[in-house]
Amino acid sequence: MFKETYIENIIYTSEIMKRKGVSPIISVVVITATLMVILVVASFFATNLLEIQMQSSEFEQAKTAILLLDKTIIDVSLRPGAASSVQFNQRSGGIGMYEGEPINMKIINASNSEVLWSTTINPSYVIKYHGGSMVPAAEANLTNPGGLIVDMSKPLGYARIEAGNGVWIVLDYNRVRVTANEELGTIDIYLIRLEPGRFGGSGTVSVRVQNMDINVTSLRLNGSGNLKVRVEVGGLYEEQGPFRASSVRVIEVRVRISIV
Repeated sequence: MFKETYIENIIYTSEIMKRKGVSPIISVVVITATLMVILVVASFFATNLLEIQMQSSEFEQAKTAILLLDKTIIDVSLRPGAASSVQFNQRSGGIGMYEGEPINMKIINASNSEVLWSTTINPSYVIKYHGGSMVPAAEANLTNPGGLIVDMSKPLGYARIEAGNGVWIVLDYNRVRVTANEELGTIDIYLIRLEPGRFGGSGTVSVRVQNMDINVTSLRLNGSGNLKVRVEVGGLYEEQGPFRASSVRVIEVRVRISIV
């Protein structure tokens, strides 16, 4: 009896093992599929991480290049006809010129608020570098003029990082430098005006900066020697003065920007 039961158990177990004979193949398929999924997911995250690092590195290089471009524009603006260039990498980002807000300048009689002279720069232009879609960055000032009217201790160029529809590095010159000499009765208003040149190229490009002209406008104003300078840009305004002066010089430097 025991021998027969033992033999039956052996036969039963053998039949079960035969029925499960396909399990190694299924196991291989399942394990292979699982490893493939893990490999694809790991590759995706590794690729994204590498792309984020590359785009962040390019964006950091662009910040350095924008600050160098600012210094180059200031240097070129002092020398009529001078030209220079700065290189930018456009693998994931891109640099270009965009229309900015109009710049309105006024000379006002501080005694009765009469506008003695005014002019508008429209359109004005700003330089923008658009970072890659994976760049993690927050808004920040790279330079800070502090207002629309600056003195010799403040920069004319305002470089900053802006976030909105992507991350941007912006450089503009939407302000003036005012220097008054009340002993001589004079006011100098100095500004840099950017204008578009030639555009083209991809990958690594050169941003070429050239001083096209320096225009000087001399004004004799009857403001009872009590004048104020007012600058308006995009709904913001700033006034400086009053100054005891009757002569005003407006010095406008035209700087052409080409991207080739």
